[in-house]
Amino acid sequence: MSATNAVRRRVGRLLSATLVAAALATFLAPPPAHATLGPPVQVDIQLRGSSGAYQVLVGRVVGTIEFDDGASAYRLSLVLCRQSSYTTPTVRVNVNGVLEHSIQQDSVYRSQICGGHGLSGELVRTFSYPGVVENISIGIQGVYFDGSTARPVGDGAFYPNPYY
Repeated sequence: MSATNAVRRRVGRLLSATLVAAALATFLAPPPAHATLGPPVQVDIQLRGSSGAYQVLVGRVVGTIEFDDGASAYRLSLVLCRQSSYTTPTVRVNVNGVLEHSIQQDSVYRSQICGGHGLSGELVRTFSYPGVVENISIGIQGVYFDGSTARPVGDGAFYPNPYY
């Protein structure tokens, strides 16, 4: 009987040591590698209308996009400036041609970015994407008066992912 108990103790110690080693390997393993964000790509889209011989600044989107080197995430640091738009300009951010984000006016005055036109909105966040980020496009639309008529106007820009 003592030989059987000795074998049981050895198997028990071996099993305990294996479980402890497995637990340590799990908890002490390095975290998975994360892709790093590349250099910022400048965004500056000035929406303009015209009224006779005059140019009207309607709205503006300014900031940066950072693509990650793994092409699966991106960071947006964008400010919407409402200038002479009759309504709050609409800003849409598309990833691979699909609408993903918009910027809402939050009524925080950002005159250091927007100049004398202080009404604005902001989107600053890093986003993960379930697939490969091939490109990002940003569009802005607003409404201005050309003297007597409200006119819609829009503009935008396309930003290909340099890591794709």
